Amino acid sequence: AMDAPADTIMEWPGGEATKSGVEFSHAKHTGNDCLVCHHKAENPESVKKCSEAGCHDNFDAKDKKSTNSLYMAMHNKKSELGCVGCHKAQSGPTKCTECHPKK
Repeated sequence: AMDAPADTIMEWPGGEATKSGVEFSHAKHTGNDCLVCHHKAENPESVKKCSEAGCHDNFDAKDKKSTNSLYMAMHNKKSELGCVGCHKAQSGPTKCTECHPKK
């Protein structure tokens, strides 16, 4: 098995962010298969960032419907592939300020 990447802060790539970046701990998520969240990768070595070109590369935070919307990839309550949907299913944090502390 690969070692988990270092902890990171996920910043919004699309201009002015309205919320703080999200501190993301890969180490806290090692119980999950990398390829569940990184669902287009064929193996852990081919994992890319969610916001990579051709993936969730639409940075319009008002777009809450498109498949390529980065906002929806993180916040869709109905999909366990994204943060909020998975956190709902696994009893993780789901309140805005739990992931986005006040600036």
